[in-house]
Amino acid sequence: MYDHPENAQKDFAAVMTCSDADEACPFIPGAEKRFPVRYEDPKKFDDTPLEEEKYNERSIQIASEMDYLFSKSAAIIGGNL
Repeated sequence: MYDHPENAQKDFAAVMTCSDADEACPFIPGAEKRFPVRYEDPKKFDDTPLEEEKYNERSIQIASEMDYLFSKSAAIIGGNL
């Protein structure tokens, strides 16, 4: 959980990955930066022939976008975190 006591309490970046990332995700106290990254929930394909394909697609998309964000994080957040 984002509010676990072992997590940073200030000077960190929060990556918001819900479908309404910037509008509906919870406020994260102490986050210096918020990066909304929206994904279509593959849950709508549950119990269909496309279920495995859509979950795999979304997993690859998330991994690719997180890799890009993390590789650019120093420039994006100005080296402050």
